[in-house]
Amino acid sequence: MSQVSYAAQNRARLIEYFRGGEKGEGALGLLGVEVEHTPVFETGEPVSYEQSNGRLGVRDVLSQLADDYPQATFNAHRDLLGLAADDASITLEPAAQIEISVAPYSRVSDVEKAYRRFRDRVDAILATDGAHLEAGGYHPTRRADELTLIPKRRYDFMNAYFEHIGSDGKCMMRASTSTQVSIDYASEADAVRKMRMTSALTPILAAIADNTPVFEGKENHTPIRRLQLWREVDNLRCGIVPGVFDEGFGYAAYADWLLRTPPIFVTRPAADNPGGERLRPFFDTSAEEAYEDAPMTRDDLEHLISMFWPDVRLKRFVEIRPADSLPEPAIMGYTALIKGIFYSEHSLATIEEALGVNPDSAQTRGTWKLSKDDVEQAIAQIQAHGLSGQVYGQTLEAWEKDLFSLARQALDDDEAAYLAPLEAFAAEKPFWQVS
Repeated sequence: MSQVSYAAQNRARLIEYFRGGEKGEGALGLLGVEVEHTPVFETGEPVSYEQSNGRLGVRDVLSQLADDYPQATFNAHRDLLGLAADDASITLEPAAQIEISVAPYSRVSDVEKAYRRFRDRVDAILATDGAHLEAGGYHPTRRADELTLIPKRRYDFMNAYFEHIGSDGKCMMRASTSTQVSIDYASEADAVRKMRMTSALTPILAAIADNTPVFEGKENHTPIRRLQLWREVDNLRCGIVPGVFDEGFGYAAYADWLLRTPPIFVTRPAADNPGGERLRPFFDTSAEEAYEDAPMTRDDLEHLISMFWPDVRLKRFVEIRPADSLPEPAIMGYTALIKGIFYSEHSLATIEEALGVNPDSAQTRGTWKLSKDDVEQAIAQIQAHGLSGQVYGQTLEAWEKDLFSLARQALDDDEAAYLAPLEAFAAEKPFWQVS
């Protein structure tokens, strides 16, 4: 007797998962901010997960943070891997980079308060052993192959997969760090609109938040180097979401992209062997086939989504991913910039007009003329010419001024004040060497 396939049901569940993230027009406005940091000693030596030569490790840091963030996460061997409280969660990236995910807030000042509480505690802990957190797009003192992975099986699978496809995934995993801001969507059309806007603005946002003066232990003079790195990781799951600018793009197209791509690994046993291994690799098998033996649970759906790292990622929110890890004033400025662009109808419509979007399409709020090639050409222009690079018909410098101007118009005075440090940061890129 042939085995029942749940492929169609799983596709429908994935689409419904995205539909479940819709907030409606009256409930928009939350900002979820995630910032990854690289812990290093003053000597430049990395702070690894375990203690080394009598010096503290990141696990020690988490242990000392546990009173402030009491919800703990462990692996099967009881290694402490994460913490959480009402205002934020603390997790670890593959090579012990420390990430804070601030709870969604509508005001930048509340994001700042939660972030400052975290930094006050973690900075004091690290300082006792001569260490600190670095904000930058790449490890400031080490090459990727000099950094070790934390004891988390997810990262073992990812590492094996990147070796399997022969990519630079190890550099992304071990040495890169970013700032991500997530925003609400009201409907499928609104989600698509914001995904397209992020995709188009990716080169500009990456340039504004470019903070990678060192790459693989050497001085870096290439603009938006971390963004380039992501394009060297995996063409199947990184970069521009396939078809995002096409008429008719929506939840179904995004779900089909996820399902036709290998999931790297799954987190449940096979349906015909419920007592078998839960974590199973799927490097060359599509997600549709990997999961077709049973209905996908919410955990399955969220794991699959987490195995993709495009410039903009759809979850139950829209995750904007181009920015490097930033110093605190720039983090808050970047958060304010995203709010002033993506939660303002005037900002969105003005940018769409500049991009030549036809606003008459009822299905997805506009017909876009851009393509993946246009975005990649904009990236190449910025890398070759910096602020003078031509991006969709005007210079990067002009685009940056326009975005800051639109955000200021959209924000109240208190929140607009956060933009100034980021604007100054964006204008000063002494490590860029361009023609």
